[in-house]
Amino acid sequence: METTQTDTIESLPPATPGETSAAQPLRRRRRVRVRRRRAPGAPQGFFQPLPLWVWSVVLFFAAVGGFSANPFLTPFSLLVLPVLASLLWFQGEPPVLLFACYFQWLQSSVAIFYTNFYGIALGSVPGGAQLVEATGLSLIGILVLAAGMRLALVKRDTHVTERAARESRQLQPAAIFTLYLAAFAGLYFAGRLAAFLPPLRQPLLAAGTIKWAMVFLLAYAVVKQRRGYALLAITVTVEFFTGILGFFSGFKGVFFVLLVVLPSAHFIFRGWRLAQFSLVAAMVVAFALIWTVIKTDYREFLNQGSRQQVVLVPVPERVAKLQSLVSGLTWPAVEAGLEDLILRVGYVNYFALTLANVPANLPHEHGKLWFGAVKHVLMPRLFYPDKPVINDSERTSLYSGVVVAGEEQGTSISIGYIGESYIDFGRVGMFAPILLLGLFYGGIYRFFVYSSRHTTLGYATATAILIFGAYNLETSNIKLVGGNLMAFLVMALFIKLTGAWLWGIATNPGVTLRPRRARDKAGGEATGGRRLPESPPGTRGTST
Repeated sequence: METTQTDTIESLPPATPGETSAAQPLRRRRRVRVRRRRAPGAPQGFFQPLPLWVWSVVLFFAAVGGFSANPFLTPFSLLVLPVLASLLWFQGEPPVLLFACYFQWLQSSVAIFYTNFYGIALGSVPGGAQLVEATGLSLIGILVLAAGMRLALVKRDTHVTERAARESRQLQPAAIFTLYLAAFAGLYFAGRLAAFLPPLRQPLLAAGTIKWAMVFLLAYAVVKQRRGYALLAITVTVEFFTGILGFFSGFKGVFFVLLVVLPSAHFIFRGWRLAQFSLVAAMVVAFALIWTVIKTDYREFLNQGSRQQVVLVPVPERVAKLQSLVSGLTWPAVEAGLEDLILRVGYVNYFALTLANVPANLPHEHGKLWFGAVKHVLMPRLFYPDKPVINDSERTSLYSGVVVAGEEQGTSISIGYIGESYIDFGRVGMFAPILLLGLFYGGIYRFFVYSSRHTTLGYATATAILIFGAYNLETSNIKLVGGNLMAFLVMALFIKLTGAWLWGIATNPGVTLRPRRARDKAGGEATGGRRLPESPPGTRGTST
């Protein structure tokens, strides 16, 4: 690591009466501190250094895990965590790529710790040999994905954190909140319009990324400046309730954004910031648990027994139903819901079934699934209205050898992109498309963060795309490539056309939600707290 050495001499009080001249240099030497730090812009290694205590803690638990019911998988899964961090943790930048990998790690590893809790080896359960292999291959796949992301960030601009710090002081939470409200309304009408214009459905829905970029920008400004918490609270409340009133668990999105903002705005391992991060994480788990318990009854109420992913009841009735379901929760139901949540988060079962079925009963496809995903993306529905609709459940039933619920039951079940990579290329070749996928994700991050005129706006855009487009292990390759590419194109065009205008509004201190009288009383906030003298009648007011 390239370093520079700087000597810092603290200011000394004047010598006390009677102090000898020989004692003064000694006092000065005691107050000289030599610090070694990375030179700004110095080249960085492929792996970032982590604090020694992080490795010490992980190694300790990995050693303990060697005596668990899964003595190989437990230490391996734990050691993956710091390796991912050393690849993708850049202090001061939003760790959205690391968040995506950590969430997939959780999906791959939860079965290990679940069986450890009961003292049962994962390999001893039905289909255990395939479960062990699917878990190991998934963890290796996530490491390869992270390596691809890091390769895309080679020779990254190390000055972005300095620029973001300067820009963060210009952001105006009230102005950004106004942009968020406009984006929220625009997304609502875009969703309505997409129902009437199926060929434009994908780009219209991808435009919803704009709203999440505004949520990130608002949270980043509030956390960095430590003001505007009421506006952030309103935003979180709006996103939570509009998400939970829908068919899917959309309420978790705003908490995911906060989990990425908090480490990027300040050093996460510091007391108060760590407490905030832990609180948000606990809220995600708590709300996910409650949702797991009530979602079946709630969804049947929303679609009125039609078994479709639709909402057929008005908002007041939805609120009343939610109140009824939540108030009726019992401790046995919560315990059962916790087990269901753990099993739901873990997503290696269908991959394990596929390992047992391919190539024993079906041959490898030699690239058919991944090439089909690329071909599907290169055929926009606007020009190919007869393009087949994606049916994840049909593909899963075919390659896993087990019939799963599909559209008729109002659901969709995918094998996941790692399992589909195995179907195409086998146990070794499967990592090639995963590496390319990591390069794709890293390329999106690099384009917006290191090439943007306004770094903070690049942070917001890259996070808004990747936090929902790259975090799920269970998503099929067609949806991963198509969804992220469409979001990238829409947001690149949007930032190109409106980036300067957006930044001008987001940093305009004149945009405020406070009444005019309150602004006047504050003494002219737009001029940094200085009230300008009013111009005499008939003259133009000027400021210097």
